[in-house]
Amino acid sequence: MNGLLRQQPQITLVLATLASQAAQQLAQSLNVSVSISVVDAAGQLIHLSHMDNAPNQSRDIALSKARTAAGFKVSTGAWDERLSKCSPGVQQGLPLQANLALFGGGEPFFWEGTLIGAIGISGASEKVDSDCAAAARDRVAELLAAS
Repeated sequence: MNGLLRQQPQITLVLATLASQAAQQLAQSLNVSVSISVVDAAGQLIHLSHMDNAPNQSRDIALSKARTAAGFKVSTGAWDERLSKCSPGVQQGLPLQANLALFGGGEPFFWEGTLIGAIGISGASEKVDSDCAAAARDRVAELLAAS
């Protein structure tokens, strides 16, 4: 490989769909309706699911959570703690940036320490959104470990 280029593994549609299914199964078991967005490592949408009766706005929020998780390579639920360590300017300014979601429901996906994509869930409580995203993250890790 040329030293001036980088190779970036990316999540496939098949894996994105399986991740989405894991999140949807948990949401259904909890009797909630959510939107689920899966993005690649660059934050480009790979898969979107919108469950019946999920709030319309949850589509955009789920995508923002997925893109935030991919862009910063960290769970969106970690931002309360991260922001508490920042200057007042960052604490006030970062949440005002367009398309950032700095609350639970977004999880990055890693393979061998490299970001391959992320998922965002929106439509239920922050805890349930986070739990659904974590279920998808765990399913992705399980499938990649088995392959």
